[in-house]
Amino acid sequence: MAKRALDSPIWFRLNHDDLKNKVDGLEFNELPAVFPRFFVPSLQDKPQNPIIDSIKLSERNREPVNDCSKERHSLPPELHIITDDLVRLRLGDEGQAMKEGSVWEKLDVHSSNRKSQLLSWDALRPTSQQTRTSTPFLSERDSLVYASARHYVRPHLKDTSTHVVYVNQADLFSSLKMTVLGNSSVFHSWDAKSERFVQTGVGEGERGFLLLDGKDEVISNSVISRFLNIGNMLRRLEILLAGLRNNTGPTIHAFAHALSNVLDWLRKTLAKCPPSSAELAAGNVAISRVWLQYGLYQDTLTSLSELCGRGEEKVPQDYEHLNPNPINILSRIYTHLGTHIIQQSSRTITAIFAYILTCTSNEYLRQVSQSVGFGPQPPQRQERVATLALDEYTIDEDAEEGEEDIFEVLERIEDSYPSFFPPELLAILPAAQRSLILLKRARPDHPLLTDPRRQDEVRWLWRKEDIDAAYFKIQKFYHTQSSQTNDEGTYAGAPVQEYKPELEGLRIFDMEPGASTQNTPLVSQATASAVQDFIDSFPDSLSPIAPTFSHLSSIVFSNLLQHSSALSSTLLELFLDHPGELNLRSHLILLRDFLLITSPPFRLRLSAALFSDKEDYEIDNKNRTLSLQTIRQRKQIAESTQPWAVGLASALLEREIWPPVGADLSFFLRTVIVDSIEYPQGPSKIPKQVASDASWRLGFAIRDLPTGPGRDKWLNPLCVEALDFLYMDYKPPHPLEVLIPHEVLSKYQRMFTFLLRLIRVEHALHAVRRMMRCTITPVFPTLASARKLALHFRFVAQSFVNALSGYVFDTVIGGNFDPFLAELVPNHKEDDNQEHRRFSDVFELAKRHSDLLDDILSACLMRSGQRAAGDLLRQATEIVLEFAVVIGELRRGRLQEYEAAPMVEDAFAKFRNKMATLTKVLKGLVEKSSSKSYAEHFFAGQRNLPGGLEALHHLLLRIDMSDWWSMSPQ
Repeated sequence: MAKRALDSPIWFRLNHDDLKNKVDGLEFNELPAVFPRFFVPSLQDKPQNPIIDSIKLSERNREPVNDCSKERHSLPPELHIITDDLVRLRLGDEGQAMKEGSVWEKLDVHSSNRKSQLLSWDALRPTSQQTRTSTPFLSERDSLVYASARHYVRPHLKDTSTHVVYVNQADLFSSLKMTVLGNSSVFHSWDAKSERFVQTGVGEGERGFLLLDGKDEVISNSVISRFLNIGNMLRRLEILLAGLRNNTGPTIHAFAHALSNVLDWLRKTLAKCPPSSAELAAGNVAISRVWLQYGLYQDTLTSLSELCGRGEEKVPQDYEHLNPNPINILSRIYTHLGTHIIQQSSRTITAIFAYILTCTSNEYLRQVSQSVGFGPQPPQRQERVATLALDEYTIDEDAEEGEEDIFEVLERIEDSYPSFFPPELLAILPAAQRSLILLKRARPDHPLLTDPRRQDEVRWLWRKEDIDAAYFKIQKFYHTQSSQTNDEGTYAGAPVQEYKPELEGLRIFDMEPGASTQNTPLVSQATASAVQDFIDSFPDSLSPIAPTFSHLSSIVFSNLLQHSSALSSTLLELFLDHPGELNLRSHLILLRDFLLITSPPFRLRLSAALFSDKEDYEIDNKNRTLSLQTIRQRKQIAESTQPWAVGLASALLEREIWPPVGADLSFFLRTVIVDSIEYPQGPSKIPKQVASDASWRLGFAIRDLPTGPGRDKWLNPLCVEALDFLYMDYKPPHPLEVLIPHEVLSKYQRMFTFLLRLIRVEHALHAVRRMMRCTITPVFPTLASARKLALHFRFVAQSFVNALSGYVFDTVIGGNFDPFLAELVPNHKEDDNQEHRRFSDVFELAKRHSDLLDDILSACLMRSGQRAAGDLLRQATEIVLEFAVVIGELRRGRLQEYEAAPMVEDAFAKFRNKMATLTKVLKGLVEKSSSKSYAEHFFAGQRNLPGGLEALHHLLLRIDMSDWWSMSPQ
């Protein structure tokens, strides 16, 4: 066989001649030539992409390769990522490689269908798993493969402000186990400014990422964020808790205590959550399982953060201010708990909020119960023991301080309550609290106050058996983990020595330090186990008897509601049926008889003391009796030069000084009240004690009125306001002063002033009537027309005043006040002999009494909103009084006929105009109020009382009969 050239592409050739010389006795046939099926090109200096080249190579392999010496692209320098594996796994020497097989067969990774067809850099690693997978999706491949693909598709942009830290599972979860408890760790530290956990080493304005092995930043952040959120909210609540302890008040302290217990329970529960130390050491952590297990605690902390206004998404500047007011805190907890019940939240979350509400409201509910005398009461303040005084002559300062003003005590009672109080309880609770204060003042020994029975405290019920027991009034011990106290521990150091009642206050000095004579549920079982016990016993849903939170509240407060209603009814019965001075109806009768001047004896004696209807001016009468002058030892006064104030008692005008001095006025009024009470036809059907005390409870007084232009008419006896300085005062018994306050007495006094004006005008017209009937000195003896006009004017004025007087006393006062007094008398039913009144408590009665006086004032046009109509009525009476003064001066001879006639004509013209305007205004008021008010009375089924503005139609009917008063005399 001929020799071939050395530049032949064949790497070697067999020389048979040499073999034949070296090996004797052997004969060989020539073997066929072996040509290589591959070519390894030399690497070039520019980077290559072997993946793309492999794809193109597979396309070229589909066609026959004619030129094996074609230049191949060199491998890219990125292959340095597999150098670590190549160093660790060297192929060995050539002999070992020949034994293990051809290296080229090992590099043929694309020819076998049993291997993965995924073309990636990681596939070139000798340690890479090349097993063929059953899914074509990268997201379902190995985590390292998926992370590599994402890293290649979305490579990280190099940013100096972004810090990326690669961590493994063991290190990451070890750090998160600390962060989730609110503590700083290797990878996260607490930022006090933003109140968040931030990545360690990341400065302000920079970003940081923790990348878990085999996970990209999206998955890593999703896993880490839950743990960071839990740690953030837990740490924020701890900071809030430290601030809550600086507030004062039992409710805010109870809330802080309950929240502290819940956080303690959460911290201990989170510490037991996976992954454990063994799992971290083994490196076998199921991330999804761990991540899902923390979901409940994230929801719990999120709900607690929203309750406290510390949501995870908020910054410290946007935190809600937590008002420490008990009503605000309890209503806020109740609202959040009700929301979780409606939304069917997790039982754990609902139980935690129920626990917080139970602990927080315990002290507040106890105070509310004590405010109405329900449940265990606090120890009463012991009286000071006189025998313990070092000096028997030492002044007792506590006794000198006096009793606290009852109005100040009542004003301190709040009318606002938490939102979970039932509406029916809210309607009677403020009145019941005030009723207890009045009952203690009126009857300290009342059985309702001294009853030794101790009712159960108001407490929240959650278990079905407890709710059923409360609903069906079954006596049992309620199972409440949060408020249950250890009686043995509480009273372990309590003294057993018995004390006399007057020395009962010394018992506290025999107790051990820290011991208490009362249950202190807020300081018992203050551990995380109490929270866990409460959660374990909390039902999955509310009882069927109370399917909603509002129904449950009604059952919880049912006993308090019943007691409050009984307390209000007890005080009402005491004030209405008391046989002595506390009988409210008797005091109202006195007010009606004297301040409203409805008692005939009182009106008669008051008229004799203040008014006169005589036709002669007694001061000018030389022959008048001198008995009063003799008693006073005064000199006789010369003939008066002042105009005659017709209608007033002449004795009040004797000094010609107005208003009269106090001694003169008191002299005339000193026996009016006493004589009216002792008069045989005086007040009846009132207790004897009330009648005997009326002499000093009732009294006349003088007040200073303002002066100035248009405001000094009370200084002129000729004006209808001449007696406005005089008023009548009343001093009700100490407990009843709440039901007859100064505001109500001022309404009586306004009516008393109005009635004095009316009675003055009545007496003035009576005097004019006597003057005009006198035949010895007739009025207008020569002017027949003037006399006729005067007679007509007197008749019209007398008709108007009589109609007004009858309307005020019969319709307004009698038609409104007498039915009101009749309502205070109990109606006994024949079948069950029960009392039925229209009032639920004394405060409703007091309001009805005040409204009654408002109606009386409105019917008399005395309210501030009726100033225009009231001025018309007052001016009409003023004109009548002016007419009486003119006739009186004419009677005295101080006016001539020709002087008095035009004055009478002018007064009559003004009176007609005022009456026309007054009737027009009255018609407008009647049309505006009558239809609506009567319809309300009709549909309410009540008797048709005159009322306030509704009664004006009676006045209109009395004074407006076809305008007869405005007709001119014929």
